[in-house]
Amino acid sequence: MRDPYQVADETFVIPDAVPVPGIGLLPVNAMVVRGEQPMLVDTLATVHRESYLERVFEIVEPEDVKWLFISHEDRDHTGSVMQVMERCPNARLITNFLGLGKLAEEFEVPLERVNLLNDGESLDIGDRVIEAIRPPLYDSSATRGFYDPKTDVYFSADCFGTVLTDNVPFADDMSAADMEEGFYWMNRANHIWFHHIPTALIEEQAARIRAVDPALIVTGHGPTFRHDPLQVCDWIARIGDMEPVPMPNQAEFEKSLAGA
Repeated sequence: MRDPYQVADETFVIPDAVPVPGIGLLPVNAMVVRGEQPMLVDTLATVHRESYLERVFEIVEPEDVKWLFISHEDRDHTGSVMQVMERCPNARLITNFLGLGKLAEEFEVPLERVNLLNDGESLDIGDRVIEAIRPPLYDSSATRGFYDPKTDVYFSADCFGTVLTDNVPFADDMSAADMEEGFYWMNRANHIWFHHIPTALIEEQAARIRAVDPALIVTGHGPTFRHDPLQVCDWIARIGDMEPVPMPNQAEFEKSLAGA
């Protein structure tokens, strides 16, 4: 567990991580966007629940929260979704129809508190209008990232994630070699379908992020990109020419656990 860190005006990352055996650490990030209508972004994994709730409500009072943006339904993003809805009686859950259906497989989501936001749509949250922009790669059909024009921050869900040896807050806290190695491992392993589509389509989707030209990119699974953040759009396009990450078999897994 690490302390929250501020990336922009009234914008905080709530960081944590899970181990990837034999590889390193996979960061898991949530966000708090304070403002006229405070918004929480994802809720970390179930194993992070106690520390997440403690940290997030040190930044914003539960009754002040007006929105909970869920990028997609995976458990490492929704580990405290119902606890937040219970503690934040004035909050509405931002998802889409696919995400709502997948959440409903496990949670009794109060439908009257749901706000559907599709890719390409915008939502007024008081002192800013956020825009839902799906990242170039993702592991759930319900995924949306969002762009906040007031702070010039783009949240990219799983895309642009990076496995690390140490959970640092910013990409420039790492060596360039370690950054690229971790980036390409995570994005090939987590978005395996990249191997089945033309590189031009990945570039086309990355161009949507280039068009808003964010000053910062926060990913749900890695350090924040603050110096030349659009370099990740170049990196993600290169994946199209790479092979998928080979996954370990049982013998290799046991060997890694033994430290051999």
